[in-house]
Amino acid sequence: MNKADEVILSIPSDAACKLWGVDKAPANVMIHTDDGRIFNVWLSESKENLFFFQGWSNVTQHLGLSKGCLVVFNPLDCTTFKVSYFLDGVSGSSFWTCLLHTSSHFYVSHS
Repeated sequence: MNKADEVILSIPSDAACKLWGVDKAPANVMIHTDDGRIFNVWLSESKENLFFFQGWSNVTQHLGLSKGCLVVFNPLDCTTFKVSYFLDGVSGSSFWTCLLHTSSHFYVSHS
């Protein structure tokens, strides 16, 4: 993640459409981390794009996210996500073994 991603994180339009429809995005979402912390993160819209905004920097600081890490969002419901992250391909409980395109750093995983 670059420095700007510590404050805001873009949500790809195809992911937003699948999660909330075309014009139904919530004002904020809850982010759950593996260690049980819960963060309230506000969404912002600019030029028809959605971003994690206020509160996202708290998540990045808590998890120690940095450029190149992979963040996986597993929706628990339409406004709650369980977040897993991978630093250098490894998380606390698993690892990924294939190369993934990481341009947006936003991935939605469905269990």
